[in-house]
Amino acid sequence: MPPILTPQKLGAVVLESVEHGAYPDSEHVASAQLPPDALPTLLDGIERAQEEVKGEIRALSRDTAPDIDGWIAQAKQLQADIERSRATAHDIVQQAEAGHSLQAHVQDASSKFALLQNELAFNETLADTVGRIKDIAAVLDEAQDAAAQNHITEALDKMGQADEAMSHLGPFQDTAVAGILRKRSTQLRAELVDKAMGFWNTLLEVDVAEKRVTIKKETEAETPIDLDTVVGALSTLGSLDAAISKFYKALDVAIFAPRFAIHNVKDIAGMTIEGDTMKIARGAATPSILEAVEDMRHLITWFVSRLPTTVSKPLSEKVGPILIERLISEWLDPSIPVSLEGLEHFQKVLASVSSVADCVSEQGLAGHAELRDWVDKAPRNWLARRKEDALASVRTLCYRGTKTKKEVERVETQTISQGDALAETGSAGADEESWDAWDADEEQKSQKSETKPQEGEAQVEEEDMDASAWGIDDDEAEADTAAEAKSDKGAKSTGDEEDDTEAWGWGDDDDAAEAGSAGDTKSDTAAKQSLQKPNGEEQRPRTSEREMTLRERYTVTEVPDAIMEIIQQLVADAQKLTDSNFSDSPIAPAGFGLYSIPTLILAMYRATAATYYTHDIAGNMLIYNDATRLTDSLRSFLTTQAQKDVTSALPHASRPSTRLRLDADLKALESFSKRAYGKEMESQRTILRDLLDSAQGFTNCTIAPFAGECDNAVAMTVDRVREVAAQWRGVLSHSARLQSLGSLVATVTQKVIVDVEDMSDISEAESKQLRGFCERISQLSDLFRNEAGAGAGEEEPGTATGAAVAGAGDMTGVYTPNWFKFQYLSEILESSLADIKYLWTEGELKLEFEAAEVVDLIEALFAESEYRRKAIAEIKRGSVYR
Repeated sequence: MPPILTPQKLGAVVLESVEHGAYPDSEHVASAQLPPDALPTLLDGIERAQEEVKGEIRALSRDTAPDIDGWIAQAKQLQADIERSRATAHDIVQQAEAGHSLQAHVQDASSKFALLQNELAFNETLADTVGRIKDIAAVLDEAQDAAAQNHITEALDKMGQADEAMSHLGPFQDTAVAGILRKRSTQLRAELVDKAMGFWNTLLEVDVAEKRVTIKKETEAETPIDLDTVVGALSTLGSLDAAISKFYKALDVAIFAPRFAIHNVKDIAGMTIEGDTMKIARGAATPSILEAVEDMRHLITWFVSRLPTTVSKPLSEKVGPILIERLISEWLDPSIPVSLEGLEHFQKVLASVSSVADCVSEQGLAGHAELRDWVDKAPRNWLARRKEDALASVRTLCYRGTKTKKEVERVETQTISQGDALAETGSAGADEESWDAWDADEEQKSQKSETKPQEGEAQVEEEDMDASAWGIDDDEAEADTAAEAKSDKGAKSTGDEEDDTEAWGWGDDDDAAEAGSAGDTKSDTAAKQSLQKPNGEEQRPRTSEREMTLRERYTVTEVPDAIMEIIQQLVADAQKLTDSNFSDSPIAPAGFGLYSIPTLILAMYRATAATYYTHDIAGNMLIYNDATRLTDSLRSFLTTQAQKDVTSALPHASRPSTRLRLDADLKALESFSKRAYGKEMESQRTILRDLLDSAQGFTNCTIAPFAGECDNAVAMTVDRVREVAAQWRGVLSHSARLQSLGSLVATVTQKVIVDVEDMSDISEAESKQLRGFCERISQLSDLFRNEAGAGAGEEEPGTATGAAVAGAGDMTGVYTPNWFKFQYLSEILESSLADIKYLWTEGELKLEFEAAEVVDLIEALFAESEYRRKAIAEIKRGSVYR
C-alpha cells in the first residue's frame, strides 16, 4: 500500500514542482497517496505562495517605472519617423515619374536627329552610287566598242573593271539598275565567248567531211589575232575546256578514228602533213603497222609544235589515253605474230613504239607509260596471243573437224610362240607337220608378247583388246573353252558394269595400273584357253617364236590429228627460240611458256568436246576413239622427243621432254575417253533395261494383254541391240564393237535370267512362251559371227586382221559372259526332270548355275512329286561334292 504523507509535506512537494519544475527525488514521496481531505491544505499553501509572488512583483514595478515611461516615448518618436519616411518616398516616386516623361521626349528628339543624319548619308550614297553606275555603264560601253573592234583583250579588261565596280555597289546590289547592268555584262560576255570561239574555230579548223585539220598562228584580218590571245580569252571566260573538248571530238571523227580505227573506215591509206594542215590520205592500200606508229609520232610532234602549252597538255590528257588504247587494241595487239616468221617485223614494231613513247615523254604529255608497258610486256603478250590462237584453233577445228571422219588403221605387232593359236590362224601357209603333237601331261609354257605401235595411215589407237577373241575355231570349242575357263577361275560375272570394265581393261583413275595388269592377265588366260582342246587337253607350244602383225580399222574425226599438229608446232617453235638466231629476240624469254599451252589445249578439248560431237548418233564412241588416238599420238610423240633429247646440247631442264609435263593430262584424257565410253554404254544399258521392264518380269506372259506387252518388249529389245550394232559399225574397231555389243547382250540376258528365276510358278504354256523369247534373243548371236578373212583383203604373210583372226565361228560366248548360262536356261525351260538332272550330273550345267538356282527353277517348272524331291535331293547332294 502506498505511503500516506501529511498535507503539509504534500503541499511543499507540489509547490516545489510548480515553482522549479522539479520532480520528487524520493520514491516514497512520488508514490504517496493524495487523499481528498488534503486538497484544501494544498490550495491554501498555493494561494499563500501566489500572494507572496505578487508582492514581490509590485515591489519591483515601483523601482522600474521611470524606465518604462522612456520606452513608451521612444516608441512614439519611432512611429512619427516612419510617417515622415513614407511621405518622402511618395515624393521620390512622383519625381521619378516626371523623369520618365522627360526621357521619352529626349529619345524622340534623338530619333528625329538620327533620321535626318541617315537621310543625309543616303542622299550622299545615292549620289555616289549613281556616279558609279554611270561609270560602270561607260566601262561596259567601252568594252562593247573594244569587242566590236576585235580588241578582245581590252574588252576583257573592261569587263573585269565593270565586274569589280559592280561588286562594290553595296546595298544597291539587288536593285533593278544593278540587275540591268549584270544582264548587260552577261550578254556582253556571251558575245565575247562567241567571238572568241569564232576565232578559235578559224585558227583551229577541222573539216570532218574532208578528214582535214588546219592550225593557224593568227587570223587573216585587218586586226590579226593570234592563237595565244584567243586561248587566254577563252581561259578568262571559262570556256577553254569546252573548246578543247569540242576540238577533240572533231579531231576524233576527222583524224583519229579514221587513221587509228582503220578497220571501221574504208579507203584509208595514211596521214599527210603539209605546213599548217594535216589530213587523211585516201587510197586502196591499207597502211602497215609501222606506218601507223610513225603517223602517231608525227601527229604528236605536229600538235605540240602548233598548239600552245595551255592547249596541248589538256588536249593530251583527253586524247592520250584513248588514242594510245586505240593504237594498242587496233594495231599493236593484232600485230603480235602467232608464228616465228613475223618476229623480225615485230621487233621493228617494238623499236618504233619505244621511239613514240620517248617522244611523248619528252613532250611531257600523257600516255607514254602505257606504251612503255606494252613494250616491256611483249614476251607476255606474245605468249598470251599464242595461247589465244591455239585455243581458238581448237574450238574451230572441233566445230569443223567433227563433221569430217576418216578411217584409220590400228597396227599391233606381237611376238608369239609357234604353238599359239594366233600363229595357226594368221599363217595360212604354215606347215602343219611342223607343229608338235598334243600332249596332255605337259603344262603349257608361258609366252611373252611385245606390242609395238606402227605407223599406218595415221598413228593408231591402242585399245585394250580381249585376247580371248582370237584363235577360236568353232562353236563347240568356244563353249568348252569358256566352261573350262570359268571352272578354273571359280567365279562368275557380277554385273554388267564389271563385264564392260573387264572387257576394256578399265578401272578407276587411281587404279589404272591395276586395270592394265588385269587386261594382261586376261590376255594370257585367253591365249591359254585358245590352246586347249574341248576335252581339256593342252597343246604343248614350241619354243620357236615369230612376229605377227594384227591390223584393225576404226573411225576417227580430224580433231586428234589437228590437235597433234598444233602441239608439235608449239614444241618446234619453243625449240627454235632456244637457238642462237633468236638470242636477241625480245620474245625469247617466252619460249619456255609455250610448253604450257598443250595442257590448255587438252583441257579445252576435254571441256568442249562433248558439245561438238552431239550431232553424231555415235558421238560418245567418236569421243572415245578420238581421245584414245590423241593419247596414243601424244605418248608416241613424247617417246620420240625423249629419244631426240638424248643427244641435245640443251641443259636437261630446258629440253622439250623435260618441259612437257603431260603425264597428268594424258591420264585426264584417258579418263575422259573412258567416261565417254562408259556414258554411252550406261545409256544403252538403261534403254535396254527399260524396254525389258515393260514386260513386268514376264508374269502372265501367256495371258492377254500381258502376252502382247512381253512380246513387244522382247522384240523392241532385240531391235534396239541391232540398231546400236548398226550405229557402231565402222566407228569402233571390230573387236571393240564385239566387246561392247557383248556387254549389251549380257545386260539383256542377265535381266531375262533374273526375271525368270524370280518367277515362283511357271506353267507349261509360260515355259514354252519363255523358251520362244529366249530363242528370239539368241538370234542376236549372228552379230558375233564372222566369216574367215572378212574385211581382211589382201594380206602379206604373217599379217592378220581382227576379223580374220577371229575365224568363222560364233564368238557370242566369248564376248557375252553369261551367254552359256542363258542358253542353259533356255534348255531348262523345256527339259524334263531327267534331262535337267543329267545336265547337272553328267553335263556342264553346274559350271553356269548354282544348285539353289536350279532347285528354284525345278520348283517353279514342276509340280510337287516324288520324282521332283529325288531330283532336288540329288542336285543338292551333287553340289556338296562340286
